[in-house]
Amino acid sequence: MAHDTFEEVEIPVRRFEGFPKPALLACLAMLVVGAVAFVAALMGDPDRAWRAYLFNWLYFGTIAQGGVMLAVAVVLARGLWARPVRRIALGFVAFLPIWYVMLFPLLLQSERIFHWYHEELHGAKATYLNIPFLATRNIVLLAALLGLSLLFAYWALRPDAGMLRDEATGKLKALYERLSRGWLGQQAEEERAYRRLQVIGPILALTWAFAFSVVAFDFVQSQDPHWFSTLIGPYFFMAGFLGGISATILFTIAYRKSLGLDSVIRTQQFHDLGKLQFAFCVFWAYLFWSQYLVIWYGQIPWEQAFFVARLGEPYGGLALTVLLFIFVFPFFGLLGATPKKTPAILGTFAALVLLGLWLERYLLVYPSFYRGESTPLGWQEVGTGLAFAGLFIGAAVLFATRFPVVQLWQPATEEALMLSTEEPPGTEAVTGD
Repeated sequence: MAHDTFEEVEIPVRRFEGFPKPALLACLAMLVVGAVAFVAALMGDPDRAWRAYLFNWLYFGTIAQGGVMLAVAVVLARGLWARPVRRIALGFVAFLPIWYVMLFPLLLQSERIFHWYHEELHGAKATYLNIPFLATRNIVLLAALLGLSLLFAYWALRPDAGMLRDEATGKLKALYERLSRGWLGQQAEEERAYRRLQVIGPILALTWAFAFSVVAFDFVQSQDPHWFSTLIGPYFFMAGFLGGISATILFTIAYRKSLGLDSVIRTQQFHDLGKLQFAFCVFWAYLFWSQYLVIWYGQIPWEQAFFVARLGEPYGGLALTVLLFIFVFPFFGLLGATPKKTPAILGTFAALVLLGLWLERYLLVYPSFYRGESTPLGWQEVGTGLAFAGLFIGAAVLFATRFPVVQLWQPATEEALMLSTEEPPGTEAVTGD
């Protein structure tokens, strides 16, 4: 990534003064339409309704956590270029408490969402695949992941809250005072926050990888209890990381225009976000191919069944669409520097990736339940997805009404790194595509 400095630009304090009316109306519309669709699906076919709920829950949760992990990654790597966008990615943390609560209705419908629920399992599978143990491990692991994510967000936000609390009014002032309780002074707080983030970040990353691997084992792999893959965990959570990058790109484009952040969120930020999206689209394809190749080469029927169900009819067309949207189109479309630096083009590919990932989560779940002549993808799945989207977007925008969209404070170590990487007069940084 290229280094980008902001010593000549004063970081503006930008947040939404109240929930933007267009966004509010859009979120409410999605929630109402989605809720009506889900209730109608429950009345007509409750099994299908809860399976639609399951794959949308998997999709939006992995995207939100992926955005948080993008913020964690750039903080740990001291990515100077990402200072204007790391808070936007961190904002997805606001959806995670909602997502965690939505786990409980899912577990209460275990007989509808687990293909093995009515099967007789033996040995280790019977020990592992039972509802009390499954519910306990997911509740505990996702609670730990949520707690660490909120703790990371707290220390990332605390220095800004202390800086702004005297200027804030009303409920916002009360919020900032709670966040900055026991204030030690700006410099001391920034140093302490940086140290805490450097400790919490790696623990959060390890917890994310472990917890989401368990989610993949329990809610995806177990749907075909005779199929197993040691790579399904990394494939599952790294796809979420790719989704977090893509969602960050779309929110960055929207916030930049709405809040007048052109002087801070510049071409370089889009260029680097585009390089990240390009790289992880390739990495997603690598993980898929690594998993597919071994199973194809082994020619073992119970290993092949999972892929046969998803790559053959009636799901073959959707599987091809997923490959095109997540890998082929972004790979060729983002090869040069210009598409990465152009928000409209980069945003288009980010939207394609997000749509491809939504279809990919669908393919992870539905073929385990429906193997007929037609693909059950209709208003039930789309409507339920709209409800989740309304909650996701609403939570992220609400976060932006409470906290500055661009991080104001900067650790001393980042300032030192910024000074050490300044270009001598008359020279220009050379960046790749």
